[in-house]
Amino acid sequence: MNLKAIFNDEAGVSPIVATLVLVVVAIAGAAAVGTIMGSFSSDVSDSTSTADASQGASTELLIAGSTTVQPVSELLAEAYMDENPGVKVTVQGGGSGAGISSTEMDIIDIGSASKDVDTVNEHPDLQVHQIGGSAVVVIAGTDITGNATKAEITALYDAVYSDGTVAQSDLPSNIIDAVGSGNITVYQRSEASGTEETFSKYFGDGDKTWCDGTNAKGEKGNAGVLAAVEGNSQSIGFVDFGYADGANVNLISVEGHSTDFDTCEDEILDALKGESSNFDSGLTRPLNYITNGNPSTVEQSFIDFARQPASEEHFTAVGYFPMIDLM
Repeated sequence: MNLKAIFNDEAGVSPIVATLVLVVVAIAGAAAVGTIMGSFSSDVSDSTSTADASQGASTELLIAGSTTVQPVSELLAEAYMDENPGVKVTVQGGGSGAGISSTEMDIIDIGSASKDVDTVNEHPDLQVHQIGGSAVVVIAGTDITGNATKAEITALYDAVYSDGTVAQSDLPSNIIDAVGSGNITVYQRSEASGTEETFSKYFGDGDKTWCDGTNAKGEKGNAGVLAAVEGNSQSIGFVDFGYADGANVNLISVEGHSTDFDTCEDEILDALKGESSNFDSGLTRPLNYITNGNPSTVEQSFIDFARQPASEEHFTAVGYFPMIDLM
């Protein structure tokens, strides 16, 4: 049974995929695959909007995983299909954990992960292909501004009550609540993700799952956390910088980086390049594509397309940094 072919057959998704998910999960116990499948029907309509000209495509690529990488993957897919009408590219989210698991199970062609992937000890069959870079930032609702140290943000997440909130007295002294009433809601990710792992490793002193031990409210994907913070003026969370840039949220400065989006973007790029910066490099991370072993010819073609200088515009459009900027 060709799983990837079934995933790309929108017309036959409902009954076949429902059975397929039960079989895959029962055999492999891969909860991450369920995450991808749960979002398939909604993701596919958005990500294949340019596929009308490719209905007769002889080659198909399924890319899934990191919700950070997803926006640039969608732009790359559209541009690639315009140049290669014989190829149909479908893009889905699901989180970095789902992207890694699904690639290892050979359910998808190219996985995506917004974090480092250990191909020595944890995932020896995978190959990692970096396509760009980005960073995680702490964001707040419009009533909250200010700055904090690394230790203060760690203490804040440790202080979250069982209802997902903290008292204003638990806020770092330099974070200002302009309204001055009620508790502050604190958000995190609800699924395995490169964004959460980067945040956890930095604020949890290297523990990749530190944030799992807090009571912060879980939201699905960068988009879910961003929407929650945008919708709650007295809230704090963390997302990829590319999601925060241009959104109706405030940046909370961590260890002295700028709260101005344009300046912070410059600081992130300096940190990614290993140059002196007010932005701590511990909150930066790579944007990766992943293949199960050596990429096929069409997989390599798409990866090369993503890495080429001409694709820079697709990264900058969503607030990320292409490989050409990192060299």
